[in-house]
Amino acid sequence: MSEVLKILHLEDNLHDADLVGATLAADGIEADVVRVDTRPGFAAALESGRFDLILADYNLPSFDGQAAQVMAADATPDTPFIFVSGSIGEERAVDRLKDGATDYVLKDRMARLPSAVRRALAEAAERAERRRAEADVRRLNAELERRVIERTMELAESQRRLQAILDYSPAAISLKDTSGRYILANREFESLAGVSGAALGGKQDADIFAPRLAAVYRGHDAEVLRRQHGLEFEETFLRAGGTATYHAIKFPLLDADSRPYAVCSIAIDVTERKKTDDALRIARLEAERANRAKSAFLSNMSHDLRTPLNAILGFAQLLELDDLPDDRKESVSQILRGGEHLLTLINEVLDIARIEAGHLSLSMEPVQALEIVDLAVELIRPLAAHRGITLNIDRATSEFVVLADRQRLNQILLNLLSNAVKYNRDRGTVTIGFHPVDGGRLRLTVTDTGAGIASAKLELLFQPFERLGAEQTAIEGTGLGLALSRGLAEAMGGNLSVESVVDQGSTFWIELSLTEAPQALTDAAEPTLTDDVTWRADTTGVVLYIEDNRSNVRLMERLIERRPGVRLLHASDGERGLAAARAEQPDLILLDLHLPDLPGEEVLHRLWQDPALRNIPVAILSADATAEQSRRLRLSGAIAYLTKPLEIRAVLQLIDDRLNHDAATLRPKGKA
Repeated sequence: MSEVLKILHLEDNLHDADLVGATLAADGIEADVVRVDTRPGFAAALESGRFDLILADYNLPSFDGQAAQVMAADATPDTPFIFVSGSIGEERAVDRLKDGATDYVLKDRMARLPSAVRRALAEAAERAERRRAEADVRRLNAELERRVIERTMELAESQRRLQAILDYSPAAISLKDTSGRYILANREFESLAGVSGAALGGKQDADIFAPRLAAVYRGHDAEVLRRQHGLEFEETFLRAGGTATYHAIKFPLLDADSRPYAVCSIAIDVTERKKTDDALRIARLEAERANRAKSAFLSNMSHDLRTPLNAILGFAQLLELDDLPDDRKESVSQILRGGEHLLTLINEVLDIARIEAGHLSLSMEPVQALEIVDLAVELIRPLAAHRGITLNIDRATSEFVVLADRQRLNQILLNLLSNAVKYNRDRGTVTIGFHPVDGGRLRLTVTDTGAGIASAKLELLFQPFERLGAEQTAIEGTGLGLALSRGLAEAMGGNLSVESVVDQGSTFWIELSLTEAPQALTDAAEPTLTDDVTWRADTTGVVLYIEDNRSNVRLMERLIERRPGVRLLHASDGERGLAAARAEQPDLILLDLHLPDLPGEEVLHRLWQDPALRNIPVAILSADATAEQSRRLRLSGAIAYLTKPLEIRAVLQLIDDRLNHDAATLRPKGKA
């Protein structure tokens, strides 16, 4: 033993006490022995400190070992107790061992003491270790029991919370095993099924619902189990007052081996939403029908209003090309001016109708603000010069790019500038400014020095046909320009408004979003019209005109008279036009869209389908001026789309370009 043992020795004989110490030392047991020989001394020693071992004589003059054993058992029950005596008998020794003594050693056999000490200490250590282990086991058992109780309470609380969540959920939630028996359901599902939770457990759909509905539910469950992933279904349930439609999400629950053991269903009542969806679908169909009707109306109106103008302006343009006396020229000029005014009115009415119908086609792109303003100013400059009005552009702050439809923005600016000139005083001023405003927008302003407008009348400006009394003056106008301009501005995501001071002038402004300039902003090349289009003998070929309106045909005949080398063929409907194209193989086909038997678009399609006719260029001449239709027909193969009333010079230029182009490329000419 490496440690020094602390031994309490009850012995009245000093010689015997020394013998004990010597015997232990001789056997290598190092000990610190405290000897006492009386009851008080023994009691005091027990109270003073912990001993590793107690050795006790059995017989002492005023004390005995049996009493000492009792005292030691009370004070320190875990300390080994060995009797070392010369007078204890066998029977008494056995009794002491039964009462808890560890061993006994006779004094005449002192050599046995060291082994008895070692054994006693080993047994004491074993008992202490066993007690520690037992204490650990008890502590662990107590901890386990505590945790089991806590876990049970947590599970119960969790179950309660889960059930509360399920019960307060507006969805009908249920859980079934793979045989279709209900395991769990919430209050909403119980209400839907008409069965309480206790009565629902273990039942199948066939026990609760109508047979046909139960078969549907079971089929959905089987599909989920077969695919082993979540699926969505629309399920119908019967309830008081009729049927209810539910959107059900069903998914399998999988065990550790990824095998399904249950099917969970979460169903939401969508009855009202279905009714709303049905109503919206009907409303959408009605809106689409109305939009189609509006589109047809706009197309027909465009055609029906422009067609008579085509004859009026067309023949007037032909007369203008002739060498007429001055009085006749003035008459023709009046016809053209009146026709163009009427055409402007028609265009503005149709544009407003398109805006209101949501059919306005826009091509939004980055536009240099100064560039588009310069273009509009140049067009207005002759009108301003006639009245001595100065046009000023604030170029110091003009380097801005806006997001707009170039053509429509130019239309707005022309309207604002022409108004600023028309309603200005003679030798007045019109100033165009550029002002960045909040929200990443640019305000383009057109300020005049006219009479101004009273504040009470400002909003009337933007009502169609409202001219604020200007109709009583000699100033021309339709009262549609500002209403149309505001509609165009709003369609481009902008705004148009006005500020005015009586006797000082007015400022009209349009706001548009600023944007980044692209790498290059260049204008698309516009086709140029030559001035010498009156007579030209070198243009030769055959032109087929498919048109049902006789006045339009007569106009084309008069126009072609200025091309002696061109032969004009006429077909009054689509089928005759296709037959003439096959028989004559013309060099150019001019096609109207509104024909009595076939839509012009169908004729174009059939021309492209026929390999023998596919290479004949086709130009559309139509009174339908919708941009979307023009774009679509160009994509379908038309080489040009000219709107009626026709610009005579443009038609002659088209014929010259196509027939001379065909000659240059050696395309076979039509039959002479």
